Amino acid sequence: MGVTSLFRRKSRDDRAMPSNRTAANFGSAENGPLIDSLLKNRRHCTILTATEEGVFIDQALALSWLALEDEMSLVPGCELSATDEAAAATESSREITAYYLDRFAVSNADYARFVNDGGYGQVELWPQEIWPNVLQFVDSTGHTGPRFWVDGKPVKHQDDHPVVGISWYEANAYARWAGKRLPVAAEWQHASSWCTAKDGRAGNGRYPWGDSFDPSRCNTWFRGPGETVPVDSHYEGCTPNGVYQLVGNVWEWVATQYSCGTAQEDVQIHFEQPMAEIRGGAFDTYFERQATCQFRTGQPFLYRGLNVGFRCCVSVSALAPPPDPSAFL
Repeated sequence: MGVTSLFRRKSRDDRAMPSNRTAANFGSAENGPLIDSLLKNRRHCTILTATEEGVFIDQALALSWLALEDEMSLVPGCELSATDEAAAATESSREITAYYLDRFAVSNADYARFVNDGGYGQVELWPQEIWPNVLQFVDSTGHTGPRFWVDGKPVKHQDDHPVVGISWYEANAYARWAGKRLPVAAEWQHASSWCTAKDGRAGNGRYPWGDSFDPSRCNTWFRGPGETVPVDSHYEGCTPNGVYQLVGNVWEWVATQYSCGTAQEDVQIHFEQPMAEIRGGAFDTYFERQATCQFRTGQPFLYRGLNVGFRCCVSVSALAPPPDPSAFL
């Protein structure tokens, strides 16, 4: 389990790309329209994280595992080192267990599936205290959806760009709908800097590719077009296991609340309103020190900016085990 995902990045001609596969490409699952619908909407983790045993047959699990390995990368667990205060300050444990992380930031096309499936009207996806705000999550023309969409649809020719103009709550609702979650700050940082230390602890690489800034490997102010680019661009900036754009293009929401200071400091800065952490820098990031794996900043939970997107993850322990190999045939 996960070997393909862990070593997926091979060459530019054999790289993982956003999947266009649907249930029809995988073959129709025996237990009907529900499985076909979930796979078509790329909600394979909803199948793999079902808590009731026997809900889905082995073929459905096999199709979901194939989809997961295609679209997500396995990130091995590790123990945070004593120098990882930026990641560990707000986490309750210094141990990170294995998880899968989306290879790509959630795109406009991905998010459109959520919108078209009525995600904004599925109350179970939203915390009760935010229900009044959900009605205000509309696009530039008053339709339900991200702030900068038009008539309920992404801007033309940007289906493969990262979705932006979504709040932290919208990112979380999408993740729940997809059977996933947002990574916590320590998980995001571990995935971006990779596990390079010889003792198995989390590495402290400054960038996904090493310790020297290279503007050709990421979309930032230094060499970018001044706007977002497709989620599968900048292959040279991938992590060793094939995760794209963990630095540049868009900042990414994580599940951790933003705070200033470290676990060893007695003084904490309190803001007028609580904020969630964002990571990784964006297309308009000017300062090189902000476009790193370690830099932390935050935005209010309801912020719907032009330069903030997200990606999802799922814990290995939450997944149903792969079925008998015959189910994959």
